[in-house]
Amino acid sequence: MAESARFQSLREEPLMSKSLSRRILALPLLAALFAAPAAMAEDAPRGRPYVFTTVDDYSIRLDGRIDVTGVLQGEAEPRTVTFKIVLSHGAQESLQTLASRCDRMALLAMSKPGAYLLTMSVEDHPNNYIQFACKLARVP
Repeated sequence: MAESARFQSLREEPLMSKSLSRRILALPLLAALFAAPAAMAEDAPRGRPYVFTTVDDYSIRLDGRIDVTGVLQGEAEPRTVTFKIVLSHGAQESLQTLASRCDRMALLAMSKPGAYLLTMSVEDHPNNYIQFACKLARVP
């Protein structure tokens, strides 16, 4: 019993204060928050093609935007790029028709990551209209 009384005082005293232990537990959470890449989508500027080596997500919105999340060629982290389709007055094709052409390409790129390159761009043309383009190529 003499030994247990001697060790009992050690058990009652914490090795570190509660506030210090909470700070130590919060460090990994804070590090993960600051190290995480930004999840915000960037708008694709006209004339710049984006070449995706892998596609993780592909969505079409009713406002004429197509969001693509994936890894760009030469990069390691995925990011989201938004392509804005602007239909001119009198255009014969609807947003659904334009987007459906790229759907199949994006799905194929999603099914075999790294096997295909999906290139998407919004380009200005001399006839005063904007062209949305998508291309799928097999990786050599």
